[in-house]
Amino acid sequence: MNCAKGHMRSHTIKAILLQPHWVVFSLVGVFFFFFALDRGGTNVFIWSSGVFLLIHTVNGSYRIGNIPLNLRVLSAVAAILVMMSLVFSYEHTGIDRIVRIGKMLIIVFSIHFIGRTETARHAYALFGMVLTVSIIWQFLARTLFAMPYGTWSNPHYLANVAVLSLPLVFYYFRTVPTPYNILFALLAVADIDPVFRNASRPAFLALVVSSLFVITFFTRSRYRWIGLLAVIGSLILLSTTNYAGFFEKLKELIANVSNEERVTIWRYSLTMLLDNSPQAWFVGNGIGSTLEILPKYAIPGTFYESFSFPHNFFLQILFENGLIGSVLVFGGLAHLLYQFIKLSHTAVDPSVHLFVNCMMAAFLNCLIFTGLTVGFYSKYTLYPLAFIIGTLFVMLEKSQNGS
Repeated sequence: MNCAKGHMRSHTIKAILLQPHWVVFSLVGVFFFFFALDRGGTNVFIWSSGVFLLIHTVNGSYRIGNIPLNLRVLSAVAAILVMMSLVFSYEHTGIDRIVRIGKMLIIVFSIHFIGRTETARHAYALFGMVLTVSIIWQFLARTLFAMPYGTWSNPHYLANVAVLSLPLVFYYFRTVPTPYNILFALLAVADIDPVFRNASRPAFLALVVSSLFVITFFTRSRYRWIGLLAVIGSLILLSTTNYAGFFEKLKELIANVSNEERVTIWRYSLTMLLDNSPQAWFVGNGIGSTLEILPKYAIPGTFYESFSFPHNFFLQILFENGLIGSVLVFGGLAHLLYQFIKLSHTAVDPSVHLFVNCMMAAFLNCLIFTGLTVGFYSKYTLYPLAFIIGTLFVMLEKSQNGS
């Protein structure tokens, strides 16, 4: 009798733990704590996602043998980068960055798992709500609580939220019924405002380049011309009004680009790269090695000695991962862009086509903006990329299955 009760209790607990809603809840926590709160709870929810995903892998239907080739290749690339760093440059390897790669994979696998469950049907409404709350949260932090960068300590981090979320805000604006789409129009204004007020020129560059690229090559029929006219009109309006003094700061940058901070950092980062040993040219100096080595090449006695990454993905990855790692990383990123392009060309449903294009814009925004402002192995790069890559893999699988 007691054995039967114990078995039933064990079966009940197992059934509860195998509910996919736990993974959904954890991913929502990751997104909200990262984009809205900027607090350590992000790590708690990532590890929570990993635990529930492991339970499904061991006792549920999510078997390693059934994961698609894209996920296997991503895992293999991550493993090769980590092993090269540990084997050839252990003393310069940042373990915290290695851990971030693992957390990135947890997010990607968790999103892919959810994409295979019935809970994915609610993703549209759920993500829209979390996105809305996150943007409003940042807006209130800036306007009501006098926090100039929202919940972040740096204007670039707040701008990162804007460049990642604006394409998706536009997607909801186009797809939710009137008058609810007015909310997303207001959210777009609140979202982009700090980009101009904080003079985030990398964010501005990312938004313009990604918008023009997607609109020109992947928008159909008359919407292409409407989109291009909207972008051009916005640029003219920005220049004539000089909103928040942004246009003047942009002209100042163009006039003095050779003395711009990033250009100076690139110069001595290139000197650091040219001092590579023959081995380092192939396998790199270790993930996170610029943290220790780059300041030694900075201009002595200046604030440049505080910078620990080149503000340039190409220079950083070539130095830290070598030619082999560069081929893996940039080849992988090019493959992801190719998959977005293929999905955009093959999508029949207008809503799906729009969503693919918006996700492609978010992907390009992420690469351009973070490539100029933070390190590649920073959480501000890897975690947003994880959400984008996970969503892409779900779309690819559904496309292949004809759903």
